[in-house]
Amino acid sequence: MKTILRTVILVIILAGGFYLARQFGLLPKFSLFRKEVKIDKTANVIEEIKKIGEFTSVCYYEEMVITKSKRSDFNDSRIGRFSNKVSNEEVMDEIVLIAYGKVRAGYDLSKVDVNKIHVNGDTLNMELPRAEIFDIIINPSGYEVYVEKGSWKHEHVTELQSEAKHNLEKNALDYDLVKKAETTGIAKLQNLFKSLGFSQVYLTIQPSTN
Repeated sequence: MKTILRTVILVIILAGGFYLARQFGLLPKFSLFRKEVKIDKTANVIEEIKKIGEFTSVCYYEEMVITKSKRSDFNDSRIGRFSNKVSNEEVMDEIVLIAYGKVRAGYDLSKVDVNKIHVNGDTLNMELPRAEIFDIIINPSGYEVYVEKGSWKHEHVTELQSEAKHNLEKNALDYDLVKKAETTGIAKLQNLFKSLGFSQVYLTIQPSTN
């Protein structure tokens, strides 16, 4: 009986001492139930977004005709000598080139500012860079000489190809391709990120520096 009494008294003393120690901050606080450790996945999201790189949202297609003419390499006197008659009319050479090309535009996600990406659970907030033209594409097989009258050197044809590419870019800009890429790109990117697991996606565009 004395042993039981001593045990009870000892337990009471220890419990009291433990209580006083906690009250005066002599013991670290702890919980029997550990809180779930939350891992910030923003860094992983940023890495995956930058891996996407060029996200094409709009393509502009066009078939264009480039025509060029020049004075013939054979002058009138030579023509007259070869044909046994003299012509007072200037002989012109002509070439017609048909080009099939496209222009790609969209968002380069490798340029996203890491400080403009915020992940909160299944919600993504991100500021996109300005949309831009990625490239003007006319493949070698996309050029066709439709008419070739007279003498045309290789460099002449190359000049026509460069002119076609320049006109393709100009026409795409006149079509307001970059603006269309911005508008269409936001909707497509929202669908993409939602397919990756985000239920809420809020995208804005970097303010213009102009």
